[in-house]
Amino acid sequence: MALAIPGGSTIAPEGSRRPSAAASSPRRDFRWKQRLAPSLLSLAVVIPGAGAQSADELVRQGSALQRQGDARGAIAAFREAAAKAPGRLDVILQLSIAQMRASQPAQAAETLERGKLLAPRHPGVAYFLGLAYLESDRPEEARDELALILEQQPSNIQALHLWGVCMLRLGQMEDGIRALERVAEENPRNRQALYTLGSAYLKAGRIDHAKTLVSKELDGDQSPEALLVKGSLQLSEKRYGDALPLLERARDANPRLATVHSQIGVAYLYEGRRDRAERQFREELAINPRDFNANAFLGWLVQQSGDSEQALSLLRAAEAQQQSDLGVMYLLAQAHSSQGNWGGAAELLEAVTQAQPEFTPAHVMLARAYAKLKRTDLFRRQQQRIKELNAEQQRRDLRGVDRLYDGAVLNLPRD
Repeated sequence: MALAIPGGSTIAPEGSRRPSAAASSPRRDFRWKQRLAPSLLSLAVVIPGAGAQSADELVRQGSALQRQGDARGAIAAFREAAAKAPGRLDVILQLSIAQMRASQPAQAAETLERGKLLAPRHPGVAYFLGLAYLESDRPEEARDELALILEQQPSNIQALHLWGVCMLRLGQMEDGIRALERVAEENPRNRQALYTLGSAYLKAGRIDHAKTLVSKELDGDQSPEALLVKGSLQLSEKRYGDALPLLERARDANPRLATVHSQIGVAYLYEGRRDRAERQFREELAINPRDFNANAFLGWLVQQSGDSEQALSLLRAAEAQQQSDLGVMYLLAQAHSSQGNWGGAAELLEAVTQAQPEFTPAHVMLARAYAKLKRTDLFRRQQQRIKELNAEQQRRDLRGVDRLYDGAVLNLPRD
């Protein structure tokens, strides 16, 4: 549920045992990443080639256009310079940086791949190629490029920072956290590392660590990223009323901050304001269609409204991000049941009940699926299991199949 770690993870507010978060998305803030490695560009080697002087003139022109805010003109000038001097690695780097500034990470990656052919182990190329891959949703390739730098330069904190973000994106939380802890220790003024570390603590369920970091490092920080982390911490403690003002301030300061709308939607949802929650989830998806929580929660809402087709589309988008998430599997089973696809529902529910054997609503729905499929023995077995569960825990209700997707039993949406 909500706050995305650079690259797409989120902080789950509700009692989900694995809340997640992140301060900002790498694809929405290139400038801080560029500042991470100001010296790398100076490492670029110049490989002599034809037309070098003309290329120099075009580079100066591109730089001037870039300073004037003409991104398209700058890219055109740098591209022409690269064509005239294909062996100039410094020109290739200039072109790739201009492309990333213009939110063209895929094109920047293509440009830098040409640079890698010229200098396969050059740290400047590896760094910016890793960044371009990360912004293009290719974290595995980004990790490999950044690992190349760290192999040569183990103390390169800039590369370690991005490598840590890659590990978080890949779900390797412990490695990512350790990397970011080292970055924060080496450079306590690196705010982005602190934001991401706080988010990672939340996602890993280290609420006490997140509280300590917020108290020591972010207490007076009123940036949108810090407000998002602090608001998500409140959500993780189910303090929705306290979380909303922080999250709304973050949104007002930066409406395109990754996952801020999704987090606000979660707070609204648990306060019973479903219409407002739905709007926030849709606004999040307009900015980031891959947001896990927005897809999962909106899928649940539209399924409750009877739109199984749209629910399936949204829930499948969430499943693509977290294929083993039991909450999404349960919701997908609901949507399949609504469409009469009892076989598909049963397959999903069997996995859910195996992983969460005490989750009564899944057993109830599975019993119904077996009845529809005329699997009498399995139906009776589920009936017996339901009786046992009800005896063990009277507070559960057989109507729980329609309960709110709140994470009290299932592992809820996370990114």
